[in-house]
Amino acid sequence: MYYPIVPYTPAMDSAADEITDISGSVRAVENLLEYSFNNKTLLEEALTHPSYTESASYQRLEFLGDAALGLALSNVLFLAHPNLDPGQLSLLRSANVSTEKFARVAVRHGLHRYVRHTATALDEKVNEFALAVQEEEDTVVHGGDVKAPKVLADIVESVAGAVYVDCNFDLRVFWEKFGRLLEPIVEPEILQKQPQPVTMLYELCHKDGRQVDIKHWRKREKDIASIYVGGQFIASASSENKENAKLHAAREALKKLCVSEKMDVDCSDIDGTTKIDGAKQKLHELCGKKRWPKPCYRIVEESGPFHEKRYVCSVEINTVNKVLHVKGDEKSREMKSPELKMLKITVCASLMLRGLQKIHKRIIENYTPGPGEDYRTDISDSVRAVEKLLDYSFKSKRLLEEALTHSSYTDSASYQRLEWLGDSALGLAVSNFLFSAHPDLQPGQLSLLRSANTSTEKLARVAVLCRLHCYFRHYATALDGQVREFALAVQEEDDTVVHGGAVRAPKVLADIVESVAGAVYIDCKLDLKVFWAIFGRLLEPIVDPETLWKQPHPVTLLNELCQKDGRKVDFKFREEEKDNAVYVDGELIASASSEIQAARAALKNLCLYECNSKMDVDYSCIYGTTEIEGAKQKLHALCGKKRWPKPYYGTVKESGPFHERRYVRSVEIKTAENVWSNLCVEGEEKSRLRDADNSAASWMIRRLQELKKI
Repeated sequence: MYYPIVPYTPAMDSAADEITDISGSVRAVENLLEYSFNNKTLLEEALTHPSYTESASYQRLEFLGDAALGLALSNVLFLAHPNLDPGQLSLLRSANVSTEKFARVAVRHGLHRYVRHTATALDEKVNEFALAVQEEEDTVVHGGDVKAPKVLADIVESVAGAVYVDCNFDLRVFWEKFGRLLEPIVEPEILQKQPQPVTMLYELCHKDGRQVDIKHWRKREKDIASIYVGGQFIASASSENKENAKLHAAREALKKLCVSEKMDVDCSDIDGTTKIDGAKQKLHELCGKKRWPKPCYRIVEESGPFHEKRYVCSVEINTVNKVLHVKGDEKSREMKSPELKMLKITVCASLMLRGLQKIHKRIIENYTPGPGEDYRTDISDSVRAVEKLLDYSFKSKRLLEEALTHSSYTDSASYQRLEWLGDSALGLAVSNFLFSAHPDLQPGQLSLLRSANTSTEKLARVAVLCRLHCYFRHYATALDGQVREFALAVQEEDDTVVHGGAVRAPKVLADIVESVAGAVYIDCKLDLKVFWAIFGRLLEPIVDPETLWKQPHPVTLLNELCQKDGRKVDFKFREEEKDNAVYVDGELIASASSEIQAARAALKNLCLYECNSKMDVDYSCIYGTTEIEGAKQKLHALCGKKRWPKPYYGTVKESGPFHERRYVRSVEIKTAENVWSNLCVEGEEKSRLRDADNSAASWMIRRLQELKKI
């Protein structure tokens, strides 16, 4: 059934009419959920689009609902599929929390009918999508004919957030009330029939260390996407929207790459006459277990008269990173042709199974355990040490043993599944804390705070400061040097580092924190409140708004700086140099080992300097003078107090001989009232840079007074 989206305008007939309308929407959604809200205002807020300025919008609830749905679905998938690896679990979760999925949930349950908004442009997009969904017969995972409007997914997440808060942040109760709206849950069988081509493409190339670039442009009424691998053009496709063009191009690229990258399995020392009973069925089951596509059998050669047919068969398996290929030999048997074909297929399947065994054996034979494992051999000591650190005794010690086992340590189950679940548990726990601790922050600010508190850089430092890295088992010798170098660098840090220090954080350290978090979460029977009470103190100090605004993300700063002047920023990984390069309008500005370091270098090259002074602002001395004493420090402190990014100073003019240089400096700030509008003023000409900065800061403070911002 098609539901038109009904816009609400501020010009209602009366205040009573407005209350009646939103009250009717609240009752309708409560009936849909079969749940009566304790706090109806929460649901009213969840049904209010940002364009409707008469009331608080759904954005904060959407932020929380996104995290709640992520962990709730992670719980379901983790428990329902104990044999899936974290990569497969991630694909399943993505399919179940995607914009495409949630938008269909909104349409099929008619949630979009109850949203208050004044953005009339939404109606056409939602109506077009709703009509397209009406024509769909099967579950659509990765996008249909019409791109899903994000506003529909936002509605689902905001209502989810409202239910979650109204349930007193109880995830179990929340899922009982909300979970059925998401049915049917996308299962592995559906996902296998509809694999995500872009994800598959990145996984395929990442394993071989090749860079994938997807470039977009628009021609007439079509969006075009082109795929480049290692700088070489592979495929392109077009569609009515950008996302579908990317999907189609990725599918074509996968076809071409899989054809060009066949790997013949060496069967030279395998007895070709040895037939494994039920080989075809066994190979089919193996592919299913490994989540590979089904084997592809072909008759590659056929010769001889009908009564003496001779066949050569082949079998191919796409293992994601390689296509394995086995070709049988030519033989003739005194039997009917169909029987002979089946025999040849069985022999090919047998050869493939033998070849896979041979490949696996070679990997094991070439494997050499790393040194320095003596301190990890007694896992029971490590378990006791971590329990003491957590001040918590595990009911299931094996959970913690698994959490402290790297994937290179093949003698026991590794931490990867626990890491996957721990990541979601930390995400929601931190979201709960930030949502409650900062009721006035906007969702964008909350997202930045959550990212800062769950980033690889943050969690890696937690691992080092709590010495968790001393207790995990591994056979990857390269890790020891990386961890040691990072640990030494962390010891030299004086303050909280948000976006990365002198040495890049090894991801394995963050993985350990997440895996231990996952172990605690499961041992607490998936009770997030108990989990946070045990694990939360390890993350202290929590990165707060003051810390974050003193250390804005370099990539964000660079993009905002260049966007203001209409310049385009591109980050590219250079294969030959093995580094990340920053280009502004096509010109190379800087390069470094990571994007963050490259952005920092680019900011320096673009003459952005940071001011680290701190003091309380005394406004009493500002009024009535032209030059304000200590203006630069006062402006810096003002920006911190107002939750604005730090001021940017730049040289506008430099003149005079070397011994009598004169400077004019400018200062620029971004105020929270209009995130895309900057204030920029120039100071007076001075003989010293410090005085020129102070002059610019004085004029900026004057300008802020005129605008009544202070």
